[in-house]
Amino acid sequence: MDSLFSTDRRLVPGLTAVCFYAAHVWQWARLRRLENVLWACHIGCLLVGLGWLMDWPLANSIGLLWLLPGICCWALYLVGGGAFFWSSLLIHVGGNLLGLWGAITLGFPAATWWKAGLGYVALILISRRLSRVAENVNFSRQVWTGWETRFPSHRRYLAGLVIGAFALFFAMEQLLRQFVLEIHSNPG
Repeated sequence: MDSLFSTDRRLVPGLTAVCFYAAHVWQWARLRRLENVLWACHIGCLLVGLGWLMDWPLANSIGLLWLLPGICCWALYLVGGGAFFWSSLLIHVGGNLLGLWGAITLGFPAATWWKAGLGYVALILISRRLSRVAENVNFSRQVWTGWETRFPSHRRYLAGLVIGAFALFFAMEQLLRQFVLEIHSNPG
């Protein structure tokens, strides 16, 4: 009975995160810009859902590491005049909350940061293959508009992006351990 109860408790947050992703897929499919479902933050929400559903802490943790910086990129996108979609709110806010809850509930495996980094590199390569230049999913096709003077070549930009992502994932893992996971494990 205990395992059935714990499975049921994981089912709701897991299906919720997967439904957030499915709603976002529907939104982009309707606009005929489906490659946008490959953004790391969007896939991160799907990984959070799979982590909950499959009792897979690594998937949840990688998803969370991809989602956290995604909320900043999304905010910059909106401030720059990008379109707001309700499904983006579900992905970026709901996905982050479910990911944090999952990190507390499922755990956060050590050295997740470098696995998130390698996954991000793979996602950039997939995005480059499947994304149009105009969509520039995961910044895989060109330097982000406005950064051309800092990065005169896309290769240098990608190198900086990848190194920065690994460093950011490492720092976020340390901060999560210090402030979120440690506080939860020692509530007193």
